Amino acid sequence: METVRRIRALLAAGLPTRIIRQVLPCTSDEATLRPCPGVLTSLRDQLNVLDQRAADLETARRLLRQTIAAAENAAG
Repeated sequence: METVRRIRALLAAGLPTRIIRQVLPCTSDEATLRPCPGVLTSLRDQLNVLDQRAADLETARRLLRQTIAAAENAAG
C-alpha cells in the first residue's frame, strides 16, 4: 500500500511513469529519496519541463485575457 501512495504522490508531482520507475527504487519507507545514479538529473530535467509548461500556460493565459479584453472593448 505504501508503494501505491508513493506512486500517486509522484504522479501528482507531475512525474511521468518512466521517471517514477527510475525513482521508486530510490525511495525509503519514509518516502525520502536516497542517492541513485541518474535520478537527480532526471528530476531536474522533469522540473525544467514543468517550468516550461508553466511559462507556456502563462503566455496563453495572458493572450486569452488580452483577447477577451479587446472583444469586450469592441462590444461595449
